[in-house]
Amino acid sequence: MIEKAKNIIAGLFWKLVLLAVVYGVRTYLLIFYRPKMKFLGSVKSTDLKQPMIIIANHSSMIDPLMLQSLFFHKRSIVVAKDQVEDPHFHWALSRFKNVIPCDRFNLDTEWALLAKKELQKGNSVIIFPEGKCRYDGLMNEFKTGFAFLARSTGVPVLSVGIDGIYKIGHRTQIVVDEPETIERVKGIPSSKHLAECSEYFRQKVWNLKQIALGQQGAILPVAAETPAEITEES
Repeated sequence: MIEKAKNIIAGLFWKLVLLAVVYGVRTYLLIFYRPKMKFLGSVKSTDLKQPMIIIANHSSMIDPLMLQSLFFHKRSIVVAKDQVEDPHFHWALSRFKNVIPCDRFNLDTEWALLAKKELQKGNSVIIFPEGKCRYDGLMNEFKTGFAFLARSTGVPVLSVGIDGIYKIGHRTQIVVDEPETIERVKGIPSSKHLAECSEYFRQKVWNLKQIALGQQGAILPVAAETPAEITEES
């Protein structure tokens, strides 16, 4: 009985710690980066009336925290499995029930099954289709997983553009477009069809990002013609 009581108390303690972390990070982001949201379609609030697949560009490690802070209720997020297993993040990420691990280096379908269950429960799913940050202003190719998930479930895709600027004194600009449904049909979609859908949404998110940056008119090459990012390691 004593051991059971200790376990219950320990469980409650760590839940309180996690809640403190979640609300602390959210408060910090909302106060210091003062995100300003622009809604272009029928969605006028981050309090979504139905589950959606939320996709966005990825130019900062803060992007996932910001989107989760804004779309705060009834949402899950797809996170790279290697980051979940990273000793620096494992303690927190392994304890959050809304984290869906995805192996970005190998064929992984487990994440899609978990994401589908979240959608069925009424939770939206946040996905960064690029799979990793890109810091040179361009955007990486979109992985097709989100398109497969949207097509197989019939859940609309909500495209979001983030300016990616997180500086004290600058209001981070975020633009939200009209939700769009990928036609749900029977059978397994071809890789070509999924690639075309992914590129369509990649260009859509790019345009939203340009609006957020106030740089409308910039053209993003198709994925096949987009140069690889030049880093110090390369």
